[in-house]
Amino acid sequence: MERKQLGMNDILPRELIHRILLRVPAEDLFRLRFVSKLWHSLISDPHFAESHYNLYSAASSGSVLVKDYTNACCVSLDTLFDVTAAAPPTFKEVSLPSRKTPCSLFRLLGSCRGFLLLEEKPAYFLVIWNPLTGSSKTISYSHIASEIQLDDAFRYGFGFDASRDDYLIVLSWLDNYNQHRLVCFSLRTNSWINLDAALPKSISRWKQQLFGWFLHGAIHWLCYSSKDCIDDGILIFDLKERNFSKISMPQQLLGDYPIYLTILGGCLALHSYDIDNHKTEIWVMKEYKVPSSWILMYEIPYGNNSPLCMSNGNDIIALNFIPRYCKIRFAKYNVSGELLNYSPLPLSEYYNFHRSFSVYTESLFPFPCDIKDRDKKKKTGQECFEQHDVAKD
Repeated sequence: MERKQLGMNDILPRELIHRILLRVPAEDLFRLRFVSKLWHSLISDPHFAESHYNLYSAASSGSVLVKDYTNACCVSLDTLFDVTAAAPPTFKEVSLPSRKTPCSLFRLLGSCRGFLLLEEKPAYFLVIWNPLTGSSKTISYSHIASEIQLDDAFRYGFGFDASRDDYLIVLSWLDNYNQHRLVCFSLRTNSWINLDAALPKSISRWKQQLFGWFLHGAIHWLCYSSKDCIDDGILIFDLKERNFSKISMPQQLLGDYPIYLTILGGCLALHSYDIDNHKTEIWVMKEYKVPSSWILMYEIPYGNNSPLCMSNGNDIIALNFIPRYCKIRFAKYNVSGELLNYSPLPLSEYYNFHRSFSVYTESLFPFPCDIKDRDKKKKTGQECFEQHDVAKD
């Protein structure tokens, strides 16, 4: 008799295959789904996606997506400075979601758990997009935009509410009557929700950055006043509690503008460019919501830098802007602010890219509505199976 050839699934226990796949990069897993029915089942499981993301987000610096209004490309930050690699890293072109109109332009607004939030103009659409899987969802907010006349009047936030297993887009603005309005779009319910959350005192005089950063279940905007510096700080919107709070910035930064908010090593960070001394100062809040934990962690020379992420514990990877040549490049610095090296990517590849970029960790997460539809189909299929058995009896 002919001996049956055994495959990996016949030799290795399911649990061991699961543990091996957890250590495979998301980009490779996306292709490996089609190896077998077992692998497809394991990799497509939302619980697997959660475990895989938690593992990689802690160990990986992620990828950075740099784009202009019509094109997008990304590069892995983990391999960006790998001098032992056989070939230098390159940008990988990524196909943007389909446009609603031929003249539409995209603007990057933020990221959360492998998803990116884009704004599509001149049509008023927001697009949630997973660059790895290519899946996207387009949401219209034209009914909200009709309430205001000024462009760039909205403040955006995008985050994940773990208590409800839901992704939320948060929009904040002042209406034509100078009243603060706040709404969010729920991916799980596929609907807009009006929120009644009071702003901290004197917040109406603050200017907020356009895009919020998601951290610890909340959206964070940097806010500052045009007249004084007393109330300058970081505005926080908790996605679970649906309320606002604020924390102060370092006293040394008050009145020293422009300042930019970012996230480094899982901590809030502020950076500003000192024109007179030609250096970038980076402050990091080592303990969340504790203003006394702000420390000046980096003083980086060599031009205007936008920090992207931490590398090897204390080193920092930044985008280094060269205004004279309208180009940018990646650079790595140590905690003393010393330049370690520039990435081997040639400057020409960055030419004419706008300041629109986001660091994210690739993920296999489906949209909540996809999970709900999948569960509904499974339930319907099971009910049909049970009804068929009853009819037979």
